[in-house]
Amino acid sequence: MEQEFWLERWEKGETGWHRDDVHPELIANIDKLALQPRSRILVPLCGASHDMAWFAKQGHEVIGVELSRRALEDFLMRNRVRHIVTEDYGLRCYMGGRFQLLCGDFFTVPGEVFDSIDAVYDRASLIALPPEMRQRYARLMADRLKPGTPTLLLTLRYDQSEMKGPPFSVTDSEVRELYAADFDISEVSTKDVLKGNDGLRQRGLTSLHETVYLITRKERA
Repeated sequence: MEQEFWLERWEKGETGWHRDDVHPELIANIDKLALQPRSRILVPLCGASHDMAWFAKQGHEVIGVELSRRALEDFLMRNRVRHIVTEDYGLRCYMGGRFQLLCGDFFTVPGEVFDSIDAVYDRASLIALPPEMRQRYARLMADRLKPGTPTLLLTLRYDQSEMKGPPFSVTDSEVRELYAADFDISEVSTKDVLKGNDGLRQRGLTSLHETVYLITRKERA
């Protein structure tokens, strides 16, 4: 996807993927990450997600990465986060409270950002990327994450002839093709979520399933 596509969507307020609540699967499955107090959670392609504020309320620290400055500033304003703005790693960085929010291309985030990560929450990254970028994304995560680092990964699956993404359909076989060499993969749950996604149903979908995975970086050979 061209960066301009996402930036334009945020500027126009065309953000149908943005939830007005905390994702119920995060609340239901947070225990799968086995987080210690004040864990540092990486949220790639974080947008203005309420999930980040929820992590902070649980006592954790959040490192969010998002292309859109508008999205990050909306999040900070809505949550009344007092912050400072710096330039770190060549990216615009908003720091305040329990948040370190990096504005820029996720693929340019340097390796040292990953050094202190305790877990990853991926609700919107994999399904936002077209196939060739999903491969690049999975490779980056395998290269950067420390062994033992868990990721709570959410995907959507639907008949791709009914709708053109994003969000893109990501099958179980693709998840395993992308991650199996470097991660232990456990499917946590799969649910029919079409009823709760009227926007996608109006785009033509007749079936929509959401799958939650726990994937954990293996020890390096």
